[in-house]
Amino acid sequence: MLKQRIITAVILVAVLLAALFAKNPVYWTIMISVMLLAGFYEWLRFCQIDNPIAQALSYLLFISAAYGLGQNSVPPVIVIGSVCAIWMALFAFTTRGWFAFINIRWVKLMVGISTLATAGWAIIEIRTLTNGPFWVLGFFLIVVAADVGAYFCGKRFGKRKLAPSVSPGKTVEGFVGGLLLVVTIYIPLLFFLFPAGGAAGLLITAILTAVSSVGGDLFESKLKRHVGLKDSSQILPGHGGILDRVDSLMAGLPVFALGLLLLGIWT
Repeated sequence: MLKQRIITAVILVAVLLAALFAKNPVYWTIMISVMLLAGFYEWLRFCQIDNPIAQALSYLLFISAAYGLGQNSVPPVIVIGSVCAIWMALFAFTTRGWFAFINIRWVKLMVGISTLATAGWAIIEIRTLTNGPFWVLGFFLIVVAADVGAYFCGKRFGKRKLAPSVSPGKTVEGFVGGLLLVVTIYIPLLFFLFPAGGAAGLLITAILTAVSSVGGDLFESKLKRHVGLKDSSQILPGHGGILDRVDSLMAGLPVFALGLLLLGIWT
């Protein structure tokens, strides 16, 4: 199992980096689009939509939403701000049990369409910015650092459960450890590359992105528990499904994108 996980991870990282830094941006768009379509298939499992006609209509809505976002007819700050608000409601649903109506099948479907389509659109748009591939890479590093720091600190120091009813393995100590690793990496990096004011704004963005990424992981865990799934699918050998790998990215990306917008990096 470990060997399979490593092989899959190496292939995924290689494909991701090749598409990200390719001269032709169409490769990145194609890769993200394929991942979105596969991820939406998994989301339909969370919604327990297995009727072929209902699935086809759901895909039509999803593709229409993604296409509409791609036309950039609505200012990015409105789109991203709205999705950040949705994620705040999802975090409250996950940790506090508020907004129980989110478990209604059609509401869950709309949540999936809005969050997945916006995440795909945003990561494609960020790739087009000046030094776009490095902004995307910086975002990935935040989420990975938060996850790695949480794993090792949780394993070594973890005692208090972060959300025992949703994900018993996550601890408060691990959560703090993940944030500390993000800060440790990004303080010297940002203050070396940017003026103090811009670096401070980006550091705050990185911290909030890391916090949100943990919330995304917890939210997906709650969805899986509700429908009795261990993994979102078995598309990725040794890793489960697409959503199992990108849940943190989906939740962290709107916060990261909003930071870029407010700081004037994404205009």
